[in-house]
Amino acid sequence: MIIKLIKTFLLLSIVFFSSCVGTSYLQKDEKLLYKQKIKGNENISSDRLEDLYRQKANRRILLLPFSPFVAIYELGKAEYDAEEIQKEKENTQAKLSSKIEQARNNDKFNKATRLERKLNKKNQKFNTKLEDGNLFMRWGEPLAVYDSSRIEDTKNQMELYLESKGYFDSEVDYTVDFRGVTKKHAIVTYHVKENSAYRIDTIFYDAGDDKTIMSVLIGSKRNSLIKVGDVYEQSKLTSERERIENIMKDNGYYTFSRQYVEYNVFRNPDTTALGLEILINKPQGLSKHKRYALDKVNFTTDVNTQIGGLKRTSEKFNGIDYSYYNYSYRKKVLDQRVFIRPGEYYSLENTLNTQRQLANLDMFRFVNIKYDTAGGDFIANIFTSPLEKFQLSNEVGVNVNVTFGLPGPFYNVSLKNRNPFGGVEIMELSGRIGYEAVATLSDQTNVTTATEARANLGFTFPHFLFPLGTTVKSKFALLNPKTKTSVGFNFTQRPEYERSNLNGSFGYSWQNKKRWIYDLTVTDVNFIESALDSTFQQLLERESRFGGQLSRSFLPSFVSSSSITVSKNFNNYGQAKSRASYLRLFAETGGNLLNINAINESLNQDSLQYFQFLKASIDYRTYIPYGKESTFAYRFNVGVARPYGRFSEDILPYEKYYFAGGSNSIRAWAPRRLGPGSFVETDDEGNFIYNFEQPGEIILETSFEVRRNLINFLDGALFLDAGNVWTFADDAENPGSQFKLNEFYKEIAIGTGFGLRIDFSFLILRFDLGFKLYDPAREPGERWTISEWNLGTRQNYGPALNIGIGYPF
Repeated sequence: MIIKLIKTFLLLSIVFFSSCVGTSYLQKDEKLLYKQKIKGNENISSDRLEDLYRQKANRRILLLPFSPFVAIYELGKAEYDAEEIQKEKENTQAKLSSKIEQARNNDKFNKATRLERKLNKKNQKFNTKLEDGNLFMRWGEPLAVYDSSRIEDTKNQMELYLESKGYFDSEVDYTVDFRGVTKKHAIVTYHVKENSAYRIDTIFYDAGDDKTIMSVLIGSKRNSLIKVGDVYEQSKLTSERERIENIMKDNGYYTFSRQYVEYNVFRNPDTTALGLEILINKPQGLSKHKRYALDKVNFTTDVNTQIGGLKRTSEKFNGIDYSYYNYSYRKKVLDQRVFIRPGEYYSLENTLNTQRQLANLDMFRFVNIKYDTAGGDFIANIFTSPLEKFQLSNEVGVNVNVTFGLPGPFYNVSLKNRNPFGGVEIMELSGRIGYEAVATLSDQTNVTTATEARANLGFTFPHFLFPLGTTVKSKFALLNPKTKTSVGFNFTQRPEYERSNLNGSFGYSWQNKKRWIYDLTVTDVNFIESALDSTFQQLLERESRFGGQLSRSFLPSFVSSSSITVSKNFNNYGQAKSRASYLRLFAETGGNLLNINAINESLNQDSLQYFQFLKASIDYRTYIPYGKESTFAYRFNVGVARPYGRFSEDILPYEKYYFAGGSNSIRAWAPRRLGPGSFVETDDEGNFIYNFEQPGEIILETSFEVRRNLINFLDGALFLDAGNVWTFADDAENPGSQFKLNEFYKEIAIGTGFGLRIDFSFLILRFDLGFKLYDPAREPGERWTISEWNLGTRQNYGPALNIGIGYPF
């Protein structure tokens, strides 16, 4: 064991010190490209110019002179033998090919197929090793040996890029400084002189004698990506060429392409003003571009379906010819999602909208639209292939309780029934059962099991269930309208209580052209029953939690509400490699049914707890990539919830409160245990205790995170979280919990820490270690706690480990 530890220490020492030196791997007369800098640029960002480097310096950790990635690569290279890998590949191919041939000769075709798949996987692994090296070589990176020719190429690329941005008189040069003890470190500095940018002074169109095309171009001019006064930019010209192509195709010009768009740039040698002509060339051999109008639209609903001896039935509905083997889908519903009609000019936008909205129905495996010009007619053919009517999905997983290190298995199951009534609707029956290791609220050292179970039956209709005419519904179809209704039952069993919830909901969802998503819940009704353990009941009464009224949240309850959620994903947040954002607005009003006199008079306050409340929140997230492997991300979340009316008695339904702390909130505090305000429970010795969840009516939280790729599938992160929850009312039982304008900023808890993210491609496993930096529960003047950080040897200020799936925001 000691010898293994010594070997490991020596290996790590070699990696560390060799990566510090860097030049130890250089051959004679070689130099190390240590660093590259850009100076002089004022308008073009350095990040854009850095993308043009034809040779890149080795990555270093925190800008220190350490490059462990090179050492990792060299460790792999020392064990790498391409010839040996090639021989192994050839031997494997020969053996498996022989087995495949033998299986085929013996008519064992299934075995032959399995062996072929095995051979393909083996070949992929060998090819990866031959092309990219072994595992250590792929994790690391080769030494950046200074290459003067590639530096010259970088200079030329920068000059071309500056010209493409309108800086025709720009100049780029570079200097190389050799530093270090052995003068082996090459530091390259690129000197950029942009000079004045050229601007577009005049724009005019030329479509020959085709007045229709001229009217299309002039009519869409306000949406042009090129404006008078803009700096000349080639990328904008390319995008404008694509826009013109789409505009032409939206106006009947089916065969038009961007190659017909030509630019002529007129440059005055005495000024930096440019004239731009946009020329539409004619098709070869023709006097003008042909404009296509649809003669017929065919819709085949069951492509790839074959029923022996039967022919497809044809039926015309609203000008469209449908064909099918079996009548499955209500034509009136499908018709709402078709935006191309006989007699209308061809439109690319309407074609894509038809394809998109039919796909949104979740009825078809694929949706293809093809146009046929044979025979002199212009015909649109819509082909769809149905998905399986029934779809069963299962999910088995484990949630790990970080406190106790015990797994909590869960099982999700869902059965989807497509088109059960022929109206293109979806019925879904889902269920979940899960177990979790928890501590009892009365004794945090006692570990037991909590059970969660739920079942839900939902229906989704592809239009608004509302008395609207067919024409109006067809116009709304571009919004991808849906009506959602569901009924469900949730059950939670803990040692302290059992809680059951029978709920039903009805609402609408849609999306506008600007990709704003709206989700309107017209009504959400819940009947809640709870059964409390006698010990827990006494504990609630004794502790007088949250204004002495927490026990009311466990009374038999009726909770009704209406809500709307408006959200937008800017630039594909969560998947994009450029700057992206996400915004979610939420508003809810509860107890609306209580305002109906007929119901109001029938209520029995002695048997049920009723609630009236208002709730709203704003959640904004964004991430900004910088450098090559790093991202800066932040989140801001604010929300308020306020009870009102004679039924609520200043109490919210427990599920409607806000909570802070946990893996997706303030990570230095345990889940739902922060606050409210500066309040915290203490034991007889003055130690903080976090036995209870801490509900609040106001939440304010923000997080900042710097993420950086470390090695291939492994990312690191440094984070800073801040926030808390508060109450509106002053509570003598919970001093410091009330939100006050002149005090709240002093009660914002701050946590910091670092984390690792392991990317398995299909999921991201996250580990975050958080430390309390500023604790509002302490006395003023003692709230900064960095001096008390420890590894768990003292109470409260050891690290909090959070394990999660995916990024926190």
